[in-house]
Amino acid sequence: MAKTPFKNSIENIYNKMIIYSLITSILSIIVGLVLVFLPTVSNKVVGIIVGIIFLIFGINAVYKYFHRDGAKIYSLNIVFGVLYSILGVVIILYPYSVMEFVTVCLGLFVIINGATKINYGIWLKRGNEDSWLVTLVTGIFLVVLGIMLVFNPFSAMTLTQLSGAFLMIVGVLNVSDTILFKKRSKEIMEIFW
Repeated sequence: MAKTPFKNSIENIYNKMIIYSLITSILSIIVGLVLVFLPTVSNKVVGIIVGIIFLIFGINAVYKYFHRDGAKIYSLNIVFGVLYSILGVVIILYPYSVMEFVTVCLGLFVIINGATKINYGIWLKRGNEDSWLVTLVTGIFLVVLGIMLVFNPFSAMTLTQLSGAFLMIVGVLNVSDTILFKKRSKEIMEIFW
C-alpha cells in the first residue's frame, strides 16, 4: 500500500477504531467478571451497568460509521450503533428489578454483535482475506448464544451470573477479533478502503 496522506489518515483512523474496540471489549469482560463473581449485586445496579455498556458499544459503532472515511466494513455500523444505544438508554432509564428484561436485552445485544461480525466476515470473504471464516464463525456463534440467552434454557445459573458469563464471552471474542484485525491490518485496509 503506497503511503499517501489519505492512506496515512485512514491508517490512523483504523488504529483508533482498533483501540476503541479493544477498550469496549475489555470493559465488557470486566463487567462480566463482576456479575459472575458478585451475583448478589442489586438487579437495578446490574441493569444500569448493562445499559451503560450497550450505550458505549452504540456510541463506538456510530463513531466508527461517521469516521470510516469510505471503509465499507463499517457501512452498517449506524444501524447497529442506534440499536445498541436505544437498548442502553431504555435499560438505564428503566433498570427493572426484573432481570429477565435485562437478560433479553443482553441477548439482543449479543445477536446484534454477532450480526456485525457476520457482516465483517462477508466483507472479508469478498476481499479474499484469509481470516473471513474465523470472523464469520464467531458471528454465527454469537448469534446462537444471543438466541439462547433470550430464551434462557439455563435454569441452574442466576440471571445475573448468566448475564456476566455472556458479557465475558462477547468480550473475549471481540478481543480475539480485534487482535486478528490488528495483525492483518494492512491486508484488511486494502479490502475495505
